[in-house]
Amino acid sequence: MWYRRAVFNTQFAATIILPLWLLIGRVFFGVILGWHYAIGLFLAPLLFVFLAVVATLTWARKRTRRSGAVSHTDAVLLSFWYFAILCYGFFVVDSVHSEEPGTSIATKVFGQQFRDASFTIADISGGVIIVIALTTFWVVLVEYLIETRPQVVKSLTGLEDSELGRVVGDAELPATDSPARAAST
Repeated sequence: MWYRRAVFNTQFAATIILPLWLLIGRVFFGVILGWHYAIGLFLAPLLFVFLAVVATLTWARKRTRRSGAVSHTDAVLLSFWYFAILCYGFFVVDSVHSEEPGTSIATKVFGQQFRDASFTIADISGGVIIVIALTTFWVVLVEYLIETRPQVVKSLTGLEDSELGRVVGDAELPATDSPARAAST
């Protein structure tokens, strides 16, 4: 429970910190910004929007706000998503147009011989970010819609969910089993 609460409380901070990590995190480790930075100028705002939408939908669920903790599914998906973003920022190799080979934080820490592994890990992390972002968005959206369904039904029909089920059940025509019974109705 403590972990789910921690994820709930850090969602909005992660919305700002993780895109910034992808944009400027490498600078603090002495990595030269090159073409990846130009691509990041487009992708970081997109990541920010996805993170903000997911955090807002999670926060909008009354059950989540009341307990102060995300669901188990949310905690797992968000944890993997955040970890993939951190990995991508750590391993992505920024290429430059010069004689100097591209570097990443991992190549600065472990040496240039780690460059090929850094490319591979960054590529895998990038794919995982996309898959988990879409999965997390849909899971959180479905959880939100399921939780708010009774309120929407009441606001549209003026009936409670159970009353609507009874009204719809009464309105259905009985099935006709035999021609004689069908003729009598």
